[in-house]
This record gives sequence, structure tokens and C-alpha cells, in this order.
Amino acid sequence: MMPLLYLLNVLLLLGLGLQLHKQAWAKALQPYMLPALGLKLLCGVLLGVLYFHYYGEGDTITYFNASQKLTQLAHENSGAYWRLLLFNQFPSETFRATVPFTQFADFSNSFFLLKVLSLFNLLTGSSYYLIGLYFSLFSFWGMARLAATLSFVFPDTKKAAILALLFFPSVVFWSSGLLKDAVLMGSMCWVMASVLQLAHGQKQTIVTWLLLPLQLYLFVKIKIFFAALLLSLLTCYLVLKVLSRTIKPLQALKVQLLILAGFMALAIVTVWQISGIFSFDFIAEQLFKTYKGLLALSLGRPHLHYSSLQPTLASIVLNAPKAFFSAIYRPFIGESSEVLYLLLGLENLLLAVLTTIAIVSASSKIWLQKIELWHIILVLFIVASAIVVGISTPNFGTLSRYRIIFLPFLVYLLLQNRFAQRQLAKLR
Repeated sequence: MMPLLYLLNVLLLLGLGLQLHKQAWAKALQPYMLPALGLKLLCGVLLGVLYFHYYGEGDTITYFNASQKLTQLAHENSGAYWRLLLFNQFPSETFRATVPFTQFADFSNSFFLLKVLSLFNLLTGSSYYLIGLYFSLFSFWGMARLAATLSFVFPDTKKAAILALLFFPSVVFWSSGLLKDAVLMGSMCWVMASVLQLAHGQKQTIVTWLLLPLQLYLFVKIKIFFAALLLSLLTCYLVLKVLSRTIKPLQALKVQLLILAGFMALAIVTVWQISGIFSFDFIAEQLFKTYKGLLALSLGRPHLHYSSLQPTLASIVLNAPKAFFSAIYRPFIGESSEVLYLLLGLENLLLAVLTTIAIVSASSKIWLQKIELWHIILVLFIVASAIVVGISTPNFGTLSRYRIIFLPFLVYLLLQNRFAQRQLAKLR
């Protein structure tokens, strides 16, 4: 029975991959589509190998093992399972105590992932690697769709978009496999692609409109703070681009930036006045709490250290430059002799080289194209995300994983100069 189940899942995965390849937007990614998809699926498998056979522990293992308890409940009491899945109603407190991430079940993105995994356990017979392939395929769907949309809206940057989203090493690896990050990147990029299409007048199919609420829900559920930031910026971008079609003064970048600045000022004042999970005080406290928790687990290994960090907004601002720099360029080569840190160091060296080339190109006025509002939106998201990730994540291994939320967009922007584009043009 199990071999047949595995065979059916493999056939389903092949069918879904073929369906993606047949999508109209996928034509913009040829001839890179299939190699990128193959690499993504391979990374989904390699991620499991890394955690099970090298680390021996980690989030992906914890999620998979914990989800088995929910799957067991489905086999023993289907009614109780569906009440838990849909309404977070636990069959008993004893059962609840055996499942991690249930203290705040209604808000926990980790517990939400357990419920999703339990469904995939039923589908795959609790096959870790098959689930990892499904997650990898979902992630690829969103990221490839965004790369294709960028290729259509900004055709001169097609290869930059493809490289940044589909082939940059840590981006591809950490957005694959059985992790929250795969769901995050798939849903986030899918939403970004839809906003770009709407903003630039591309027609949306009925299927796209039906899928959009689900993708939004997944994005918000997995990373609510980053979702709030990015969705606010995307909303502003969409409104400005739509209005600029009929209001000519809005077509000027300076006017767009003034309106964007006003929107940001209003947002900051609003957040300053509110309390709860979106207040500055709460955010600062959570960043500090996360930093302290991960710092305790990082002792004895290379890590970031903020000697003056306190759970206040002022302290976060003072440490922001170091956090931003570290989130992008550390660890350096030589901070550790471990193979994984050396690979990270090499990638960060590449980022430093790309940054240098971009700065020189900008100062020499050989930038590929004029600055667009979309580029400013990406810069704002990159800066804010890098600061948050850099402050809250002292462990370099975890940092390399968490920073993929902004890293592909940074790489995409760094490749917007003529020198980089000439090198990309040589790729076949």
C-alpha cells in the first residue's frame, strides 16, 4: 500500500510541475524554468539530509515529529482532529500538553504549520521528503511567478530577477523543503507578483483572484510583522500606479516619493499612538527577547553581539546600522572554519563585491535604467527587514536562513547596473 501511495504522490508532483511549466507566465523564464525547478526540488531533499544527518536536530525535524501527533489523532478520532484543525479545539488538556507550540495556538505560526503538515502526512503517508518536495514546489511557484512578472514589467532586468529569485544559493536552499520559510517565500512572492500585475495593468484570471485571499492568508499567518510592513508598501505602490494612469502629475517620481513619504509618516505616527502587538514598545521588546533567546543558544559558536542592546526603540535605532550591515555581510570568511560558515562567508563576499560594483556604477552614472518607485519600495523593505533580522538573530546559521525574506530583492537591485548586466548577458 505504501509504495503505491508514494508512486501516486510522485506522479502528482510531476503533474503539478508540468502544469507550472505550461503556465503562460512561465514562457518568460525559458530556458531557465526547468533547471531552476530541478534545483529547487533537489534543495528540498538536501535540506532534510542536512538536518537529519549533519545537525541531528532543528526546526524541520521538530515540526515533522510534532505533526505526527495530530496525524495520529486523525486516525484515532477524525471528528476531534477536524475540530482541532478548524477551531483549535483540543480533545483534552493532556493531549494539548504533548504537542509543542500550543500555548498560544490561535496566534502561533508554528502550530499553524503543524496543522498544515498533518494534512500532508495524511496525503503522503507521513513521508518527510515527499512533503519537502510539495513545500519546495509551492515556494518555487510563487518565486518563479514573481521572476516572470518582473521580467515582463522591467524586461531589461529579466536575468537579474531570475538569478536573484531562482538561482542565488542561500535563497534557493533556505526557501526549499519542510520549513516555514518555503511557505513564506512562496506566498509572499505570489502576492508581490499579483500586485505588480495589477499596478501595471495586466489582466488577472478568475483563478488568480480566487487564490489571492489564500496566499495573503498564508503570508500574514506565517510572518505577520513582515506582512504588515510589505503589504502597506505594496498598497501604496498599487494606489499610486493606478492613479497615475489618469492623474498625470502622479507620473513624476518626485511626486510619488513625496506621497510615499507622507504615507510613511502617517503610518509611523499611527503606530506610535497605538498599543498592542503593532506598537513600537511591543516590537522592541519582542526583538530583544528573541535576541536573548537565540544568543543563549549561540555561545561557543560565531555570532553577533550587541553589548548595549536594550528592549527600547532608542536602543534598536542605535544598533540598527550594525544590524543592517551584519544581516547582509556576516559571517566573514575566517570567522569559523566550519564548512557551512565558509560557504556563507563566500556568498557574503560575493554580496560585498556586488555592492561595491553597484556603488561605483551609480557614482559613474552607468546605472542600467532610471530609478522607479518599485525600486524605492524594495529598498525600504530591505532596510527595515535587514534591521529586524539583524537585531533579533545573533546566530549566523539562523541569520542566513531568516534573511532570505529580503536577500533576493537586494541581489536583484545590486544587479541593476550595466557592468553586472553585461556579465549576465553572457550567461546561456
